Amino acid sequence: MLNNYNFPDHIKGDTFIGTQFTVVVNEVPLDLTGASIKMILRKSAKAPASLTLEIGSGITVADAPGGVFNINEQIIDIPAFKYLYDIEITLSNGDVKTYIGGTFQILQDITYG
Repeated sequence: MLNNYNFPDHIKGDTFIGTQFTVVVNEVPLDLTGASIKMILRKSAKAPASLTLEIGSGITVADAPGGVFNINEQIIDIPAFKYLYDIEITLSNGDVKTYIGGTFQILQDITYG
């Protein structure tokens, strides 16, 4: 089941404050030990990736057995647009799951241009 999460609007070039997710399946935290996590923002489902985040590059696992990971604080400087995204988790046993997806609106920074 895909849980829809729409990020708050973010201004291009500003520091994104970060967000924490806890993945729970059937009321049990999903063990992320040995998992890989990837988040991609695209203008449409088939468009090239505008931003890719992975563990060690924008994503951190905070509590693997507890199913907790963070989209880290970082500067997001991609063109203004209402992006689609999802977060794909590849578990240590090779299973691939996508539990989270939605939109991420990047607004134009007026001061910088």
